[in-house]
Amino acid sequence: MRFVDRSGQPGTAAELLRRLGKAVPRGVAVGGVTGARHYYPELDLVGLPRVDLSVHAPRREADIAFVRRLDPALDPTRDSAEPALLVLHFVRHREPLFEPHVGSLPWADPVECLLDLHESGLETQALAFLDTLVSRGPASR
Repeated sequence: MRFVDRSGQPGTAAELLRRLGKAVPRGVAVGGVTGARHYYPELDLVGLPRVDLSVHAPRREADIAFVRRLDPALDPTRDSAEPALLVLHFVRHREPLFEPHVGSLPWADPVECLLDLHESGLETQALAFLDTLVSRGPASR
């Protein structure tokens, strides 16, 4: 689920992530570029293009009311050409496979982060991250 900022004065993805860290919603983890950087600090990318979050929804239901509280200017969009500031990815596994992060949002699992990079069109970074995951072996996945 993709969200765009329709305020006319969009904030940055980093600001959005900072606000999110102050009000940690249950069943939500950080993925995408930020999550990939957690597992692979050498990720070659400047800035944060958007915030990718994994939302645990094993029964195909999820409470996403936190998005409205986070930023009332965020509106859902189906237009993939519109640059999203926030993207929610629904994790349907019985267990979310999130890695705890003390005092903040947990981390999405590495495979979710890899898929987020790919979906974002960051193919070079996704391949470098994949190579790192493969070289570390099954324990890192």
